[in-house]
Amino acid sequence: MKFVSWLGKILGWFLAHALQGTITVAMSFVALYCLFVFDNIAMKVAGFVGSFAIAYIASYLLGMVRGEHRR
Repeated sequence: MKFVSWLGKILGWFLAHALQGTITVAMSFVALYCLFVFDNIAMKVAGFVGSFAIAYIASYLLGMVRGEHRR
């Protein structure tokens, strides 16, 4: 039973890291995509900054779920 508990903890840790990496990479590509698609400079900057903000918030929240940001 101890092994199953340990395996569940490791699997949850791995999935949280995999999800965080996937979100970060996807939003990085979206940020670059915004620079090439939009014509207006304000839209380019807003899309670029917004994509990185979403990636940062998602990474922070997943870090809290993993227990990295304890108070």
